[in-house]
Amino acid sequence: MTDSKTSKSDISATREGRGRAELVLEIGRALLRLGSPAYRLEDTLKLVAQRLGLEGQFYCTPTAFIAALGRGSRQRSFMARVDAAEIHLGKLSRIHDIIESLSQNLLSPVAAIRQIREIMEAPPQYPVIVRLLAPALFSSAIAMIFGGGVLELAVAFVLGFITGGLGMLMGPRPNLSRLFPALAGTLNALLVGVALLLLPPFSAYLALIAGLIILMPGLSLTLATRELASGHLVAGSSRMAGALVSLVIVGFGVALGSQLAQMFSGPWPQDISMAIPAWTHWLSLLIAGIGFTVLFNATPNKLGWIVLAGILAVEVGGRVSDWLNPGLGALVGALLVGVLGNLYARLRNRPAVIIQVPGIMLMVPGSLGFRSISSLMEQDALGGLQLAFTVALVAAGLSTGLILASALVPPKRSL
Repeated sequence: MTDSKTSKSDISATREGRGRAELVLEIGRALLRLGSPAYRLEDTLKLVAQRLGLEGQFYCTPTAFIAALGRGSRQRSFMARVDAAEIHLGKLSRIHDIIESLSQNLLSPVAAIRQIREIMEAPPQYPVIVRLLAPALFSSAIAMIFGGGVLELAVAFVLGFITGGLGMLMGPRPNLSRLFPALAGTLNALLVGVALLLLPPFSAYLALIAGLIILMPGLSLTLATRELASGHLVAGSSRMAGALVSLVIVGFGVALGSQLAQMFSGPWPQDISMAIPAWTHWLSLLIAGIGFTVLFNATPNKLGWIVLAGILAVEVGGRVSDWLNPGLGALVGALLVGVLGNLYARLRNRPAVIIQVPGIMLMVPGSLGFRSISSLMEQDALGGLQLAFTVALVAAGLSTGLILASALVPPKRSL
């Protein structure tokens, strides 16, 4: 007579067992495509497997995962891989609802698989013009947060619009998407040179960094540090290597474009143009929140929470950075944003990352990493290494702050 527990965990014994295994894999593929880091993906898949009555072991990297389902000699291994990840907070929230329904036995595995595929294949929730304006608004908000003036804000808006448009055109095409970071860096640098010919002097590099901010892999650097700190060495190392390569590619494009631009525009000025009123600093946080909501595909009703996370990140984390050092500022800011996200998860039964990702994005060391690569390319080795150390310090502070937040206020859910 077959043991019922063994039969239930044997995924090849019945059609139901195979369906449960396919559901685990479908959820894993979806979360991997939505940019879940290794530590969160493994925890979620373990939770899903337990709720489905399966024994599972999982090994995750930024682009693939291996799932071993079943027990003993009946264990079967599967591997799934995705080509590219995109942070989509709206879809992540809907998948969270499916996992909740599974835990309450409100969905069958077949129905859950069908719903997950419908979610992942759904068209963009925002129209094209809104998705074009979002990076432009975000870039202009970053220019204001960085202390830019009227001209830096205007140039950053145009550069962000062009960067977002290029991404929409080249992103879906694998061959062109590999050229996108370098091409965007070169084109934006050339446009800054043209703007310097047409406009009064402004801080060229500030406007350029703000215009390219959506290409800066600061979030990847932070996630890589968190994965390394969590013991996911392969995932963290590969994510870190990918982020550094992205920085180098963007830096190469900017170096090429700026050299060409300075042939007709002359040396680039660094002085800030006409100052903007102090109250616009708060407006910049609202604009950044709107940009985040669209860029990360969150629903509009999350805007208030996202803006609150941004205020904690910039006002508290930024001030601590000014008073003490960037690493401690990043730690305090990430701690507050992490606690806010975990409280949101408990109060609203939503994934904590909906709040945490936008807040952390305002503190990530992407622009510092870009400046470090630029300094090294300009043969300023000492300045480049100093900035690189600051990047590592900020990334470590962010990951430590998030870990402390999870220890102080554990999130209710694993997503």
